[in-house]
Amino acid sequence: MKRIVLSLLVFSVGISGAAAQQKGFTIKGEIKGLHGPAKVYLDFYEGKISDSAVVRDGSFQFKGIAKKTGLADLILDRYGVGKDSVNLENNTDELTFFLDNSEITVTAQDSLIRGTVTGSRINDEYMAYNKFIGGTVTAAYKNHRNRISPYLWSSYPFFKEFDEYMYQFKAERFEKQLQFIHENPQSYFSLFALKDITLMGYGKDMIRTGIAYRSIDAKLRNSPEGQRIGRRIQTMSQGAVGTPAPDFTLYDVNGKAVKLSAYRGNYVVLYFWVTGNDLIKAENYKMIKAAGLYKHKKFKIISISLDPEKRKQAWAKEVKENKLPWVQVWGVKSGPLTTAKLYGTQGTPSSIVIDPDGMIVTRDLNGIELQYQLAEYMK
Repeated sequence: MKRIVLSLLVFSVGISGAAAQQKGFTIKGEIKGLHGPAKVYLDFYEGKISDSAVVRDGSFQFKGIAKKTGLADLILDRYGVGKDSVNLENNTDELTFFLDNSEITVTAQDSLIRGTVTGSRINDEYMAYNKFIGGTVTAAYKNHRNRISPYLWSSYPFFKEFDEYMYQFKAERFEKQLQFIHENPQSYFSLFALKDITLMGYGKDMIRTGIAYRSIDAKLRNSPEGQRIGRRIQTMSQGAVGTPAPDFTLYDVNGKAVKLSAYRGNYVVLYFWVTGNDLIKAENYKMIKAAGLYKHKKFKIISISLDPEKRKQAWAKEVKENKLPWVQVWGVKSGPLTTAKLYGTQGTPSSIVIDPDGMIVTRDLNGIELQYQLAEYMK
């Protein structure tokens, strides 16, 4: 594959300052063939900018000051019904670009999703980076989901196919991000890629991510953003893929000690959860299916409750009433929280897969993505 070398210099990181703020940005847009009471919304979450513009004869305009650079969205409200009435999750009529204090031109034919953005050097380089890695997760999610009618979205065959597709997409995208960093150590978008990797999770290999981080230009690493990313990588390297699983001893409903190392020789899923959460109830159902499917194989599940001590009885009741057929543990006082920190777990539900040799092989997968990976291990 042809190597992409970006020219963006180190000083582009966190573009700000008086000169940039005095200039500000202008976005001039044209959506050819669009008529009627349409509106376009500008959302720049990191820069705390939220604005709207009426589309007149297909044209719209925004002006403002970006105190920092970053990803922004233009969302088309084709019928002028109001932003709150636009289904943002399923809406595909939007355009993501990199906003800075430039004179930006947006040109589209009937729909923003097919629009192009010109006039901003940093956005040109973002587009080159985005193309190299295969696009954004959000775009892949929406484009794949909207290939079929909405009434099929909740069907099991589609959900299974969709989740398997997203798992493969994110895994391949991660590899492309590492390749990009290797080939462009001085590009701001190598730092941007590392930020995306650490924020999105997806079971990424933190050992290789750490190597990639240390390979980028020192000025990027030493910038405020670079230092934050470095600290995040260090935290997430606890319980990283490819490292030995830290041993622990926790206690089940009856107060019996459960030691992780006692399960050596099995594939073990550490499943961090809390009670009273609908998302976790759905995940419990999938875990029940996995426990039944692999009960005759060398496979174990250990659920680690992160409920506070005052909810210990509620936890014990839910385990009993839902007949969760695997090992359930809850540590005295800060026990489970200490274990979560030991594994770098950021929230719930969260699953970590340990192989028979006690090595962490997968983490931060849930739902069908986790089931897909387990099926590979249990072949």
